[in-house]
Amino acid sequence: NLRKNPIVRSIGIYTFTNFFAKGASFLLLFIFTNPVYIAPSENGLLSLFSNSMLFLMPFISMGVLHSTSTDFFKLDKDEFRSFFSTGFIMPVAVMLLSVIILFFFRERLQVVYGLPYMFVWLIPFITFLTFCNEQLLGLARNNNEPLVYLKANMSKTILELGLSVILVVFFAWRWEGRVAGILVSYVLIGMYAFYYFNKKGYLFGKIKKEHIVNELVFAIPIIAMQISIFSMSASDKFFLSNFTTDKNETVGIYSVGCTFSSIVLLFSSALIQYVFPKIYNSLASAEVNYQSIRKHFIFYVSVLAGGTLLIIIITPLLYYNFINSKYHPALKYTYILCIGYFLWSVTYFFYSFLIYHKQKKKLLLLSCCCIAISLICNYFFIRNWQAGGAAVSVLTCYCIVLILTLIFTKEYWQKLLRYRETETNPQ
Repeated sequence: NLRKNPIVRSIGIYTFTNFFAKGASFLLLFIFTNPVYIAPSENGLLSLFSNSMLFLMPFISMGVLHSTSTDFFKLDKDEFRSFFSTGFIMPVAVMLLSVIILFFFRERLQVVYGLPYMFVWLIPFITFLTFCNEQLLGLARNNNEPLVYLKANMSKTILELGLSVILVVFFAWRWEGRVAGILVSYVLIGMYAFYYFNKKGYLFGKIKKEHIVNELVFAIPIIAMQISIFSMSASDKFFLSNFTTDKNETVGIYSVGCTFSSIVLLFSSALIQYVFPKIYNSLASAEVNYQSIRKHFIFYVSVLAGGTLLIIIITPLLYYNFINSKYHPALKYTYILCIGYFLWSVTYFFYSFLIYHKQKKKLLLLSCCCIAISLICNYFFIRNWQAGGAAVSVLTCYCIVLILTLIFTKEYWQKLLRYRETETNPQ
């Protein structure tokens, strides 16, 4: 009966899809962390490469991804087509602008972080393809098509990791082979994304100035929010690279610990694929269904807590059986990082209210506070304790951010509490 339940099936598909990608990555860590194929310093470079795309992603996607998730339920079919078509203008423009800016700073980036010149065009281009992939997955989720979500995500994972293994192991391309696998997989999935968009009738709508203006206005707080997420989850690697002198070796070792801990975020993301559309749908009702929102929150936190505990328990087993001994020093940081990522996953649930209602001022102010807190924590802890300080910085930052988010969203979660009181004491 559980297997036939549509809720269980949807959550199961989203969870399996995300865990398949992460699980496949873990199975290949014993290859990618083997110095024979990729050295720790090269893994550090790959970490900076992926985190550079995380930094650029808010500027390319602006507020389009979030608006697509919410306006899908608000606009009629023709208006949504116009919005969706118009939404590609800004990402393409930012991608081209990013190439120009990185070209002018290429020498500085090469000296400070060791980034090769080809990253000038690779980072913006793959980031744009990531935006297309996120649009594809978001629309598949909103259309309640978990199988499309599964096929797209699994195909990208198999292509990326399969090609990476071939190029790294058999052709000895080292880190370049890993990057090549990422590039080819995103190009192919990007082609499928546009096929899907056209099939669903989302492309070739009217380009409307009002959509551009609205998105530019909404983009400011969303960009700030995404930068704050980057700052809290990824800037620690850049601080660590700056405060160490071992050619990114410490970054590479620490990043593997972050990879294990990020399973918490992966689990959270799988749950969010199911929960957020339900929240938005409840908020879009003529009379807001607080009972549904409250039940989904309890479900989300309960399952997430159980998943986090399980990850903490099994991480040492996976670490000692699959990871090269050079990376073992980072194991002691994974427990701290897991707790920090759990706190962030709970925090992000409350962001759904601000995103849906497009609370621009609150999003902007909260994001600025998060950026400041993250940078201060990273500077203080990493400068004094390096990799260990980075883990403590993540946990400290997310604790403070959770408290701030509860303050900024109190008008929404207080309604959930009032609903509970009314339900318990109807008189």
